[in-house]
Amino acid sequence: MGTSAFQSGAHIDIDGKRYSLLRRVTDDQWQLEDFRTKRIVEYSNNELQSQYVSGELTFVARQNRENLHGNEQTPQLLFTPQQWEEAKMRRAYVHAVLETTGTRAQIAPIVKAVWERIRKPEAIPGLSSVLRWKCAYLRSGKNITSLVEQTHKKGNGSARYPQEVSAIVLAAIDSVYLTLEKNTVQEVIDRVTALVNRENRLRPEGLQLPTPTRRFIRRAIDAIPAFDRYSARHGRVAATKKFRSVQAHRTTLAPLERAEIDHTLLDLMCIDDHTGLPLGRPYITACIDDYSRCLLGLYVGFEPPSYLTVAHCLKHAFLPKTDLAEKYPGIKNSWDAHGVMRELVVDNGAEFHSASLENACYSLGIEIHYSARKTPWFKGKIERFLGTLNGAVAHGNPGTTFRNIFDKEEYDPSKHAVIRLGKLQEIIRMWVVDVYHQKIHRTLNAPPAIVWQNSIRPEDILLPDDPAQLDAIMGRSEERRLTHKGIEINCMFYNSPELTDLRRQFGDKLDVEIRVNDADLGQIIVFSPDKTQMYTANVLTPEYANGLSAWQHRVCKKFAAQELEKYDPTAWLEAKMAIASLIEEEFMHKKQKSRTKIARFKGENPPLPAARQVIPAPEPASPAPKAEPLTHEDIAVPLPSDRPAKRFKPVYRERGQSMIEADQADMLGATHG
Repeated sequence: MGTSAFQSGAHIDIDGKRYSLLRRVTDDQWQLEDFRTKRIVEYSNNELQSQYVSGELTFVARQNRENLHGNEQTPQLLFTPQQWEEAKMRRAYVHAVLETTGTRAQIAPIVKAVWERIRKPEAIPGLSSVLRWKCAYLRSGKNITSLVEQTHKKGNGSARYPQEVSAIVLAAIDSVYLTLEKNTVQEVIDRVTALVNRENRLRPEGLQLPTPTRRFIRRAIDAIPAFDRYSARHGRVAATKKFRSVQAHRTTLAPLERAEIDHTLLDLMCIDDHTGLPLGRPYITACIDDYSRCLLGLYVGFEPPSYLTVAHCLKHAFLPKTDLAEKYPGIKNSWDAHGVMRELVVDNGAEFHSASLENACYSLGIEIHYSARKTPWFKGKIERFLGTLNGAVAHGNPGTTFRNIFDKEEYDPSKHAVIRLGKLQEIIRMWVVDVYHQKIHRTLNAPPAIVWQNSIRPEDILLPDDPAQLDAIMGRSEERRLTHKGIEINCMFYNSPELTDLRRQFGDKLDVEIRVNDADLGQIIVFSPDKTQMYTANVLTPEYANGLSAWQHRVCKKFAAQELEKYDPTAWLEAKMAIASLIEEEFMHKKQKSRTKIARFKGENPPLPAARQVIPAPEPASPAPKAEPLTHEDIAVPLPSDRPAKRFKPVYRERGQSMIEADQADMLGATHG
């Protein structure tokens, strides 16, 4: 770096444009000439100095002034200690002859005297070299970097290979190396060699193309930016993840300011509480506070990730955990973290992109923030918590499925599973309350429970106004028509005297918004057309629908349609009782995958009759042929329609969560094999 001054002839760059200081027209006014347009502009001396201080104005080094149309500055090089010593040695010779203007005969004794004093280099430098160093030093404004040895700039600057060869190499790299097949460099060399040979067969003797070396091809590959290479060979998502940078991130100043929610499949096989048979791996939905790292809400069950699991988790997060000691006496500490958060960070799962979640959050004043696609680090706190939970509760215990399938080797999780589902619920909550909340967090340098207690007051914790209305707010949002029959949804009717009064006020047929709790179809919430009133409507078949989940209802409808060939609530009630009896009688003989469906059908609080209680079906008016038991081929049979039902062979493979959610894990195959 040299030195410059605001004087006539100086070259400066202002916001990427290069100017020359022409003349000072007054004591405080300069005229500048644009190098490209030759237009004259005027700046005050104060303006130039202010732009210089702010970094908008920079001086152009003297050795670069010949590049009048260039906008790029000379990069600041990092020199080695040896290069700096070489530059300081040359500077000693230059300063000795700096004021000398005599002939070579007069300069020679001065150079010799300097060499005898410093004894560097090994031989006395030539007079031509010293004069060349002097000229470069003066052109740069006495910048010592002009005396650094630049050997890397020496040599032939022209290309070794013709342009046609370079084009062939680049085309081969693009079609062979930069692909998801991840071909090797040798395959690129083979392709280039074949293309050059084919081209040479069409050329005369004097115009033959040389075959490029491996080094040339390797350098052409290395010239491609690392991100572009990795993106072409591994995908852009993988490249974004690999080359991501941890920079400034969102920070919170108090609890409940921001929370993150996500799901995971627990790496542990659990068994049924009554039979002791393996059920499978349960799902966990968790919501964590960003500031204190305390867990706000938790849901454990066999329901795949859906809005229902999100609603269960958020409801658990909002309300105080006052019944924790009663349900789980073995837990020593209290679970204080609860309340309505201001922001909720979610990913792009289908369960988070729903009008129901938006209505529920906006009703409580919660802003939903969606992280970018395939960027789990934007909600890294919940991702890290779920990994820690899996490692602490599942890994290393009997029945673990391991994080990686290759770690299982000959271990069979189903045969070694010993943790019952009810006990697993208690273990997870005990670990959260007595271990995770009480252990010093390495980022906070304090236990999360202590951070929560010391950073928030009870009066600052926001709660829903009416807990009884929380299920209505968190319910699935639907649009239905209200008539004299009531509201029809899920093939069932809901009505109440309040809805009759609503029709008398607004009209005999109304389009209304309703909220449905998929965990209990016994009643729905109906909003008035002006959204000022909220009404509760009970199902007209309470003996069947009370306590019944939406998924259980679909199972009963399919069972009644295929086994009983009936499609009314009476048949659904009969199917419900028959399924409960079959579950108790045949649970011991089913495969683990079917037991998982049975566990999902039962739920946490199964609305099923007592064990082995069989309600006899009504006798038919006329003898009917005995129905043959369903086989696995019947599992995918849809509900009867005008067209004949199709039968499909089952495909036994591991399916993702989206596919499981799509087909709803048909319970019919779990009750009839």
